[in-house]
Amino acid sequence: MITRPDQMPAAFAAAFNARDVQALLSLYGPEATMVPDGSTSVRGAAIGDALNGYLALQGPINMKLERAVVEGDTALVVASWTLDGKGPHGPLQLKGTTADVLRRSADGGWTYLIDAPLGLKA
Repeated sequence: MITRPDQMPAAFAAAFNARDVQALLSLYGPEATMVPDGSTSVRGAAIGDALNGYLALQGPINMKLERAVVEGDTALVVASWTLDGKGPHGPLQLKGTTADVLRRSADGGWTYLIDAPLGLKA
């Protein structure tokens, strides 16, 4: 369980690098939305599909917390990340800056409400 919002980037990276999609999905709340490409929102099973797409790149992800702002049971977490993977044409490197909203649940744990790994595009 994530007990502080600033723990989320490290928890995500650990689950991602273990290639454990179930551990990744456990970081998302029941009403979570993901914006995997910066503009299209997905929910439910489509979050797992998006995560599997990232996992298919077969690379480690490195995440660095930039900022966490907490107000009551809501938090904004910003982290920079790089992913060194394998694409159809050879090695590739992706990078971005997350803009994530987390919510504290009744048990005190924090989960994603909105996960935007590439930030948001207009």
